[in-house]
Amino acid sequence: KVLSDTGSPLSGVNVTFNINGVFYNRLTDANGVASLAINLEPGTYTITAEYDSGRVSNKITVKPVILTSDVTMYYKDGTTFKATILDGMGNVLPGVEVTFNINGVFYQRTTNSSGVANLNINLQSGKYIITSMYNGLGVSNTITIRNI
Repeated sequence: KVLSDTGSPLSGVNVTFNINGVFYNRLTDANGVASLAINLEPGTYTITAEYDSGRVSNKITVKPVILTSDVTMYYKDGTTFKATILDGMGNVLPGVEVTFNINGVFYQRTTNSSGVANLNINLQSGKYIITSMYNGLGVSNTITIRNI
């Protein structure tokens, strides 16, 4: 946010952003805010915003995305639980290890060429919480297993 000496927002002024050595110029809106929307791979970055002689730097972290959904199945019907791993740009991540936790039991599976890690479900009837984890990110779902 760019403010005048009196604290009023400055609209229509150019702010230069630098991330990974690439520079982007954006104009501030009526509230004095300049924003930048870009796609980045998962990781930690330093972003710098400059206006006039002022410069501000911050670290940002781009995390991957884990796509999962609840599962309802019948006992031993062959259903698998699936977790799809995407990078910060929405591309699938093949060949990465995903950890699943069901009731304190951990399973590791590697994503296939479509970015999907599959876990066979062979549990007794009941309701279970499964947590899928990758690169510091965790997502929980429910698995419901019905009697035949």
